[in-house]
Amino acid sequence: MNPRRLLPLAFLSAFALASCEKEEVTAPTEVPLLATHWMLARVDSFPVEVSSYSETTKSYLELLDLGKCTVGLGPCNNFSGRFSLGSNGHLSISPQISTRVACPVQELETRYLDNLALTTRYEISSGELRLFDADTATPRLVFRQAEK
Repeated sequence: MNPRRLLPLAFLSAFALASCEKEEVTAPTEVPLLATHWMLARVDSFPVEVSSYSETTKSYLELLDLGKCTVGLGPCNNFSGRFSLGSNGHLSISPQISTRVACPVQELETRYLDNLALTTRYEISSGELRLFDADTATPRLVFRQAEK
C-alpha cells in the first residue's frame, strides 16, 4: 500500500483521538486518615465529650504525613509522638510525650495515651476512626471526624 494514501488516515485518527475527553469518574470520597482532625469520642467503653481545659475544648488526634508525627490533646495535656502505617489497615503509634498538667480525669487520659501506644490497626467508617489493639475485637479508641 502507498504510504501517501495512509497519511490522511493517520492524520484523521490522531485528530479523533486528540479530541476525546477523559470521562471524569467520581469515586466515593473516603475520609483520609492523615491530616484529618479526629475528635476523641470514646476511650474503651467510656464516652468523652470534652477535655478538662474548658467546656468547649475537645480532645483530639491528628496524624501528619510530614515526619509521620502524631499531635493531639488529651483530657488534660497536649501530646505528640510518631506513627507508622502498614498495609491492610495496620497502624502503629509510639508512646506519646505529653505535658504534665494534673487534672481530675488524669486516669482517663492515661488510658487514652496507653491505648494509643497499643494500637495495631485502624478502621474508618461513616466519619469515625476506630483504633484496635492486637487482643480485642472492639475498638479501644473511637474518634469522630471534626466538622470543617
